[in-house]
Amino acid sequence: MSQMKFRKTSLQKILDESLSRFSETPGVQIVLKNVSDVDEAWLDHDSLTSVFSDLLKNAFEAMNGSGVLTLTVGGDDRRICITFSDTGRGIKEEELPMLFTPFFTTKKVGEGTGLGLPVAYATIKEHQGDITIESNADPDKGPTGTTVKIVLPRRQAFQEKGSKIILHEED
Repeated sequence: MSQMKFRKTSLQKILDESLSRFSETPGVQIVLKNVSDVDEAWLDHDSLTSVFSDLLKNAFEAMNGSGVLTLTVGGDDRRICITFSDTGRGIKEEELPMLFTPFFTTKKVGEGTGLGLPVAYATIKEHQGDITIESNADPDKGPTGTTVKIVLPRRQAFQEKGSKIILHEED
C-alpha cells in the first residue's frame, strides 16, 4: 500500500468524484442525505476516492440494474460517519465474517479479485477509522440489501492540538 497523503480536503469532493466514475443507471436511484453539510477534514483524498468507488461498484452490482442506493453523511466535530446502503441482493450471513479476507469473493470467477474490501479495511484503519458491514440476503427476514458504515476521525492524531511527535535517533 502506498504512503498516505493526509491533507485538509472536502468529503463532498471525494464523494462527488467517486460517484462521477459511474454512468447513470436508469433503474438505480441515488439518494444523498446530509452530504452537503460536510465540511473539510484531514483525509487522504485519493485513497478514499478509490475506497468509495469500490463500495459504489459493489452496491451497483448487487442491485443488478434496479434499486435504491442511499449515501448518508453525519458526524460531529471529532468524527465523520458515512454509510452506503443499497437495496441489492444482500450478502449471506455465513459470508459476512470473510468479507475483509484477501482474495475472498462472492463474485463469479473472473468478475472480482477479492481485494476491494480488504483494501478498504486497510485504508480506513490507516485513517484511524472503523468500517462495518451489515447485510440481509434472506427476503423472509426482511428487505434485502447491504449497509457499509465508515467512521473516520475529522482530524488525524498528528493534527490534534497538543499532540507532540517525539523523534529519537540512535547511533
